Amino acid sequence: MRLPRLLSPPRPATSDSEIALEFVNGTAIVVLPGVFNGIRFHTGAFMAETLSRELVPAGASVLDLGTGSGVSAIFAARLGRRVVATDVNPDAVRCATINALAHRLEHVIETRTGDLFAPIGAERFDVVVFNPPYFYGVPADAADAALRSTDAFARFLAELPAHLTPGGRALIVTSPETDVEPELWTADHLVVSRVRVRHVLGKIINIFELRPR
Repeated sequence: MRLPRLLSPPRPATSDSEIALEFVNGTAIVVLPGVFNGIRFHTGAFMAETLSRELVPAGASVLDLGTGSGVSAIFAARLGRRVVATDVNPDAVRCATINALAHRLEHVIETRTGDLFAPIGAERFDVVVFNPPYFYGVPADAADAALRSTDAFARFLAELPAHLTPGGRALIVTSPETDVEPELWTADHLVVSRVRVRHVLGKIINIFELRPR
């Protein structure tokens, strides 16, 4: 039996060699080989479960950055008007597309391949959802890019305001165990507030809301 994991230590992340079927609040999510399994690491499931009508109002446009399997995109699509799900990993984009089709949400979810905000150009969204790479380092492969990066979180914080509508918000999931969470408190151009916290396996996972000042 595979033990549940919260976060991986800073070593190359591995993805399953076979298709996995995960469940989040009764919703089945397919995870293809070569795609980082954020549900098994708890953070992806926690973000998806946190999305609510209060955070994603009816009619909202949502950007799911680093979508992975597309689990947050699925939950956001049940609340908002439109979801764009992006990932630098083509296998993840393929996986998110399959899950959108499986849940009959392809009319709401659009998938795009690319790094951070590059696939959306000058578009703005009411809500941006991001489960960022948690550790500093050069990724070993496309799946590992979901876990580590040299600068992805810093670029996200710097570029975020240009991609939010007036009154828009970002939601991120992270932990004090990660390399990147301290960067939040140096982002003077953003107002950061904690939305939810969960204790898993003796560790803390936080969901923060970010708004431009």
